[in-house]
Amino acid sequence: MPTTLGYAEPVDAEFAQDPFPSKIGGKPRWLDPRHALAAERVACDECGKPMVLLMQLSAPEDDPPSAFHRMLYVFICRTGSCHTSGASRCMRAFRSQLPEDNAVYTAKGGEGDDCDIEWEKTAGVEAAAECVVCGLQGNKTCSTCHGRRYCSRAHQVADWDAGHKAQCSIMPHAESADHMRRLRRMIFPEHVIVSEEEAEEQPETDSDSDSEEAEPNSVVPVTSERVEDSETEVDAAFMEFQRRIQRDPDQVLRYARAPDAETEPMLLVSDSGAPTDIPACEACGAQREFEFQVMPQMLNYLDLDSTDPHSIDWGTLLVFSCPYSCEPTDTFMPEVVCKQSFSSHGIGQKYLRAYYGDEDAFSRQFESLDM
Repeated sequence: MPTTLGYAEPVDAEFAQDPFPSKIGGKPRWLDPRHALAAERVACDECGKPMVLLMQLSAPEDDPPSAFHRMLYVFICRTGSCHTSGASRCMRAFRSQLPEDNAVYTAKGGEGDDCDIEWEKTAGVEAAAECVVCGLQGNKTCSTCHGRRYCSRAHQVADWDAGHKAQCSIMPHAESADHMRRLRRMIFPEHVIVSEEEAEEQPETDSDSDSEEAEPNSVVPVTSERVEDSETEVDAAFMEFQRRIQRDPDQVLRYARAPDAETEPMLLVSDSGAPTDIPACEACGAQREFEFQVMPQMLNYLDLDSTDPHSIDWGTLLVFSCPYSCEPTDTFMPEVVCKQSFSSHGIGQKYLRAYYGDEDAFSRQFESLDM
């Protein structure tokens, strides 16, 4: 199966009606709305605050039957300084799935119909209470009006400071424009993820080679062969990463659940290779396998402060999941997310001098990829 690429687009009316959305940011859209994830399961190990949704991905499978509807969620801490530690302390991934026959969704259409089967929520399904700030399980209420739900004390205080204080005793459910704006800043902006298969790479032509020689200062100025022949100290993995993403520079996600045998599913930013300490699935004991990766381009859609030296950053996020999508023992089955950072890819001063002349020139070229 070819690698599938994901791209970010603005939300629209059709997105609002999609029961299985793939998206960046916003509040989670729970596959089983009767259950919301508890804040304790995504508490940052650095600051203790609840993480927020980075993205969710609809990834249904024909086998096993219990994964007919399947959603993957990635949560990260909103505090940039927490990300100086390992991903395991400030990032979490979860898998949620339902069989075709379930109490939550009803099929519209079917065999013999001209249109594809569509799914809608079954009438009467009672949704779990959700935090008004982040959408996690809202098992706490405002102690004064009892009209607002929260996942944690931290988000109760945040809502109070954002504007609920002024409305609590008057109109507890009311939210002014400024109140809503302040709450939205606590989560990431919402975008749809649309997908298409990665195009096959075309063989290099003589004109391509001539172009490379004529434009030594392009973002990806060298082929893998030229990297091997040069005396630079750049990681070959990083150069391959840049070369591949230049073909589709807007990609925010790469999905390769069942990759072609001749295709390397993961794009790494370091020659240290893929993580080797991925734990086995706690439910069935199977060794987790790579499923998808989040690209650095997704950072552009998170409304981050680019001037903050402690802002959230990554080279790539690698998500590993149970290869069998085993029978859930919980609504939210934990999976694994790993981070590789550009800061460890090993670009040396010799590389900068060889291709860009100085570090500032390299930075300008690198930023042209919007990374």
